[in-house]
Amino acid sequence: MRILKIIALMSIGLLLILLLAFWGFKQNFPGKQMANTVSVKLSSLTGIPFEIQNFELGWTKIHTTEIALRTPKWLARTPDIRLLILEKIELPFSPIITSGNVGISGKLHEGTVFVSTGLLKQKKLNISLDGALLERIPLFSIVPYVFVSGALSFSTIIENFHALQQQKTKLPEGSLKGKITDTRIRIAGGTALLDLHIPELDLTEVQFELQLGPKISIKKFQLKGDLEGTIEGSIRLNEKNPQMSLLNLDVRLTPSASLKQELLSINTLLRSFQCGETISINIKGPLSRPNFPERNRC
Repeated sequence: MRILKIIALMSIGLLLILLLAFWGFKQNFPGKQMANTVSVKLSSLTGIPFEIQNFELGWTKIHTTEIALRTPKWLARTPDIRLLILEKIELPFSPIITSGNVGISGKLHEGTVFVSTGLLKQKKLNISLDGALLERIPLFSIVPYVFVSGALSFSTIIENFHALQQQKTKLPEGSLKGKITDTRIRIAGGTALLDLHIPELDLTEVQFELQLGPKISIKKFQLKGDLEGTIEGSIRLNEKNPQMSLLNLDVRLTPSASLKQELLSINTLLRSFQCGETISINIKGPLSRPNFPERNRC
């Protein structure tokens, strides 16, 4: 019995020592230096400037109030703004201990984002987003004359995460699958759009599935609502100048009866691109200035 008491007292003492040591480390946690180091690493890795608020150490997690992504230099003639803002970012300790995986969660413009990878191997990176509101994302405000709303959800697997970390490549490879619901697109601009009246578009759902890599393959891009149809094709990325990435897209869309009525003013123009009731066109050329669309064979 006496031995048990001694073991119990030693255990309590050791626990107190560990708690005091952790408390001291917590009080002197280098959160500012760590945030600066991570932001520099991520900016170098992605080519996108990162801003990270100081990290804080809690008893069960490391967290920060905000991570912002600013406009990269290759987006020419685009104002320097914070394109995406992640809030309440948390890295809990328990998954690291129990499964050897690192999981980071947070909020992205009213949506929930989760990022995970293995602690040791880090071969793949998993990212999921649920319910981000497009109208709250500053990225969508930089397109002139265009207002977009809707809820975005997706999941992606980056297969070459280790190679990206080693800076052997800057282009992620993997898969991306998701959807946008209750989408509304409004275009305005008067003379900037040659005085053409372009009606507001309501899309109940947009489903997409992409294969990522030096060539982004659009395996599925399906629209439902005012426009019904698909977009297929590819985008060949230009690593040095992303705006010069090459498009090759086949677009097949059928407008709803109500939308047809609103498009009467440009009916003559649309007729040259139609196969029956369907607008069927091919779009090629650089992302920054694609060629004029050509009608596909009917």
